[in-house]
Amino acid sequence: MDLKAGKHLVAPAINNISCTNNRSELFQHTGPFDVIQALFIVLLTFLVISANLMVILVINSRRYAAYIHPQPRYLLTSLALNDLAIGLLIIPFSALPALLHCWPYGEIFCQIQQALLRGALSQQSAVILVCMAVDRYLCVLHPRIYHKRSSKK
Repeated sequence: MDLKAGKHLVAPAINNISCTNNRSELFQHTGPFDVIQALFIVLLTFLVISANLMVILVINSRRYAAYIHPQPRYLLTSLALNDLAIGLLIIPFSALPALLHCWPYGEIFCQIQQALLRGALSQQSAVILVCMAVDRYLCVLHPRIYHKRSSKK
C-alpha cells in the first residue's frame, strides 16, 4: 500500500468463532481425527509438565548443583519454569477447542489466554534463550573475566 497516497494499513479480519450451540450439538461433529488430536494435546500437556518438573528438580538438586555454575542454573531453571507455565496455562486449554472447532471459554478468557499469556510467555522464552546465548558466549570467549565476575565472592 502506498502511504503517501493517504491509504491506511488495516489488519486482516479474524474469524473469532465462539461456541454458541448446545453442548450436545457441538460433539456431534467430532470425528476420530479430532479425538486423536485432543488426546495428543492431553499427552503433550503431561509430558511438558513432567519433563520441566524433572529438569527443575535435577538442576537444583544438591547432587548436580555443584557441577553447574549459578548463572546457567538460574537461566535453565527460569526457562524450565516458563515452559512449565506454558504446559499449565496454555496447552491444556487447547484440547476442547480441538474437539469442538470453536472457542468454548468466552471472549475475555480468549484475550487473557491467547494474547496475554501466550504472547508474554513466548517472548519470555526468547529473552531467556538470548540471555543463555550471551552467557555461553562470554564463558567461552572470555573465561577468566566470566569466572572472575561469576564467582560467589
